[in-house]
Amino acid sequence: MTVNPAIASPSDLVKNLEAELRAFQDFIKVLQTEQDALVQGNVDPLLELARIKSEKVVLLSQLAENRARFLSALGYPQEQGGMMKWLQQRDGGNPHIAELWQQLLALAENAQQLNQINGSMIDTQLRNNQQALAILQAAANQSALYGPDGQTQALGLGRPIGKV
Repeated sequence: MTVNPAIASPSDLVKNLEAELRAFQDFIKVLQTEQDALVQGNVDPLLELARIKSEKVVLLSQLAENRARFLSALGYPQEQGGMMKWLQQRDGGNPHIAELWQQLLALAENAQQLNQINGSMIDTQLRNNQQALAILQAAANQSALYGPDGQTQALGLGRPIGKV
């Protein structure tokens, strides 16, 4: 998707907000696919999903930057509060813009929650993998121990207690 670099009018803003909505919907679908893969323990698609997520974030950032420049050019703060002030100060403005903005905020919150859940799932899986790897490495190191006779011996199988 190409991004219109400049918003010059409220109708351009509507187009930008609609593009942001579509981009957030696509981003949420990717996050849901990622979550499904994580729940199923299917790590194969995760690398490709990370690439797609990154592309979606770039697009979302570009669209948000366009909106921020539009607000700034009109003398409003570039963050969420600036959009709210602009909407409030428009006399009989397009209610469709306010509706799009509310939908966008809801989708952004949904995406943030999904991303946080996925991040927690990935963190848990990473810790589990690190613990399993540590156990395997410890087991591999134990089997590499040699006794006085030159044979490998498992830990705890040294001299029996009471024998000299």
